[in-house]
Formats: sequence, structure tokens, C-alpha cells
Amino acid sequence: MKKIFRLLFIMMLVLALAVGCAQTEKTETEGEVQETEKQEEVVDSQEEIDAEEEKLEPITVSVAAPAGAPTLSMIRMFKHNPSLGESVEVSYESVKSPDLMAARMISGEVDIAVVPSNLAIKLYNKEVEFTFAGASVWGVLYIVSTEEDVSTWEDLKGKEINMLGRGLTPDIITRFLMKENGIIPDEDVRFNYVAGGAGLAQLLIAGESNLSILPEPTLTKVLMKQPKARVILDLQEEWAKATGSDAGYPQAVLVISNELIESRPDVVANFLREYEAGIKWLNENPEQAGNYSEELQLGLNAKIVTKSIERSNIMFKNAKDSKEAIMQYYKILHGFSPEVIGGKLPDEGFFLQQ
Repeated sequence: MKKIFRLLFIMMLVLALAVGCAQTEKTETEGEVQETEKQEEVVDSQEEIDAEEEKLEPITVSVAAPAGAPTLSMIRMFKHNPSLGESVEVSYESVKSPDLMAARMISGEVDIAVVPSNLAIKLYNKEVEFTFAGASVWGVLYIVSTEEDVSTWEDLKGKEINMLGRGLTPDIITRFLMKENGIIPDEDVRFNYVAGGAGLAQLLIAGESNLSILPEPTLTKVLMKQPKARVILDLQEEWAKATGSDAGYPQAVLVISNELIESRPDVVANFLREYEAGIKWLNENPEQAGNYSEELQLGLNAKIVTKSIERSNIMFKNAKDSKEAIMQYYKILHGFSPEVIGGKLPDEGFFLQQ
């Protein structure tokens, strides 16, 4: 009997040891699985951190526009420098001339710019890496006279008109509209070409001229200093009548570097949102915009800016919504002088896909 009890005791002891070993092995296995899972979590977390750091890599974006209406279109952004995203630094510059702007764009110094429409397509045709993102200045040209008996196209016959340089877009637009209204340029009217808006303004203010085609904000300066001067024809309205468009002609456009579009579409989207909001603000707050122009020392008198905004026709239409208008404009320019747009019309690659 003792042998039986001893045998049972030994069997129970062996069984207990076996269960304990199995439990230990299970615990060790679970521990190894948990450790592996922790290591995988660490790897995943590091990958997320690396991705976040790559996404937030600091960049500097350079934004520029020629003086005048193009600069006014982003005056609020100049003043407040709104955020375009984390780790994004933005600089703004008002450039004195389109030629200087072109040089900056070709050299890669500028990432986003508002430029004359014909400059945008000329650079594109030279394979400068920029894309059309929308139109924002829809014409600023007006025919102004100090003569009381001049008020229609017909009244211009036999007159001499002062205007900006031969072959430039104001010259082409004027000639196109004259032909549309039965006036033969160089026969029914004579043109006296003047270099720069300041020269045009001075001739009218001094009484040395009585008929000119003036851009804003030069026009407002003349109206403030020459009481006899008055607008007789709004060339934006005349363009709309002649072409059947719902606005003036797209004189200045927004372009963005292909590199920025490809590398940081989020920054591009943020800029477009802020730019459109800034233009809306500009038209609702002309007096404040005038104050900003003086504070930023952009060479524009506050009162002149305030009064010129209404006639500056600053309104943003994205690439899709302005495509038809810009193509019509380019076709007309091309018909007068292909060189003005770089020899050919744009293809689909010119337009930002939205």
C-alpha cells in the first residue's frame, strides 16, 4: 500500500512540474510576442516622425508683382503676411518693371508672381517653368479728354491721342477697339507715343495735351490735379461689348513655379485661398488699402490708391474660370503681332489643373 501511495505522489509531482514548465514556456512566448510588438510600434512611430519631419521641412517662398494694380491685388498679403503652412516663410516684393520681373522669374528668384498676361505666355513659350493659375487684373485703361465736345469713338476722328509705346498691349487693345468701332488707326486718328504713365500724366496736367489713354492709378492722379479731365471711354467696357465677354480683358495674371506646384501643393492651395480673400478685402476696404500702400512705402499715395481701386478692375478668377477669356485675349494679340505673346498660343500645359 505504501508503494502505491509513493507511486501516486511521484506521479502528481511530475505532473505539477510539467504544468509549471508549460506555463513558464507560455509566459516566455507571450513576452517575446509583446516585445516584438513593442519593437514594431517603435519602428512605426519613428516612420511617422520621419514623415512628419519631411512634410514640415522649412521652405522659403518668394512672391513678387510689378508696381500698380498687380501689387494692389496682394496688398493685404504684403501687410499681414498670412501663414501658408507650418515652416513656410514668405517674402513679398513690389518690382519696378515687368522687365525686372521677367529676369527674376527666369533666374528662379521668384516662386509666385502677378505679371502682365503677355509676359506670362512669352515666358512659357521660352520654356520658363511657370504655370498660369488665374487672372486678377481685368484692365485699367481709359480714354481721357479735357475737351468738352469729345465723348464718343466718332468724336476721336481727326484727333491726336497720347498713349504708351507703339506695339505694347495698350496700343494693340486700342487699335483693336477702334477698328471694332469704325475708326481707322493712323488715318482717322494720330498717335503720339510717350514713354511711361508719368509722362502721359504730366502732359495732361500741364495742359500740353487734351486727349490721352491712361492706366490706373495714373488716371486718378490726373483727375485729382486737372479739373478739366474726364473719362470719355472705359476700354474695359468697350472690350466686353466688342468680344461678348462678361468682363474686361485679363491684363495681369497669377503664375506659380512648377517646382512649387509639384513639391508643395498644400502651399499653393493656401496661397490661392489667401490671394482670393485678399482681393475681396481690397475691394471692400479701399481706404485701408491706401493706408497700407503708404505704410509699406510702395510709392503709391494713399488717396490715389483709394480712389483708383474702383477703376482698377481687380477680381480673381482661377485658371479654369478664366481660360476662355485668356485664350480669346491671346488670339487677338497674336492676330496683331505674334511676337507680343512669344509667337504662339498656349497649350494645355500652360494652365494649372484644379
